Amino acid sequence: MESPRLVSMEVTMSGRWDCYYRILANRGVKYVTVKAGALSAEELDDMPLNFQNVLPPLPYNEDTWKSAYVTRDSSSGQLEVEFSAADLPRVETTWHPRMVDSLDIELTERLTMLTRECKLKTGDSTPETMVVKMARFPWEIQYMEAETRIYQLLKGQDIAPEFLGHVHEAGRVIGFLLEKIPNGRNAEPADLEICKSALRRFHALGLVHGDCNKYNFIICPSGQVVLIDFDHAKPCTDPALMDAEIASLEAQLAEMTGRGGGLMPFDAGDGEGELGE
Repeated sequence: MESPRLVSMEVTMSGRWDCYYRILANRGVKYVTVKAGALSAEELDDMPLNFQNVLPPLPYNEDTWKSAYVTRDSSSGQLEVEFSAADLPRVETTWHPRMVDSLDIELTERLTMLTRECKLKTGDSTPETMVVKMARFPWEIQYMEAETRIYQLLKGQDIAPEFLGHVHEAGRVIGFLLEKIPNGRNAEPADLEICKSALRRFHALGLVHGDCNKYNFIICPSGQVVLIDFDHAKPCTDPALMDAEIASLEAQLAEMTGRGGGLMPFDAGDGEGELGE
């Protein structure tokens, strides 16, 4: 039996907010929330590599709980744990016939906080390298839900990466698999007209993108434009909103700050990330 491993976390060292941990135990995943102030800065710093000695003993391999809330008793000074077996949020829109267990996915290059290149641990007919987008924590499910719905509307439109299936954690859908666009590059100012054309095709489906930064327009060697990142996209029938998106493209493609380009630096003392599956 393998020892539990911390695979995701979202923490603040200041002690002002709760800290969140996702822990893999064999083929199960547990979610542990530590109340703000329950751990010292030194203890929080030790959590990634030594969480089992920082937290009270938890029955990680038992199926009787899914999440836990850790507090410190103000009188005794001891850490206390409240367990919950309540179901966690899931993506409800499951339109693709294929379901892939998140534990059967080998994560490789990190693209954004929620997006990684990946391959399957078990060989099948799926492409060698794919892209997986998964919620780490319950509040991120809303983004997966929104984007999954958009991909359903885009099926067969040849305007987005191919949707290869849903990703689940013990049956709870938390994300999806996409094809990796081979040899693609981010859009540049010279691509303005072809990006406008692609965005107009997207609008013609009754949708606005909601985040038209240059990193969400992938230019293929053939000149085809592929749109990505639809967690802010939504149905729209307002021509003014669509025109505003088109008008914003020139400035978006000339943007040089890196906004929207994936991983960005975070303030010292705060941390969020993956520690490896």
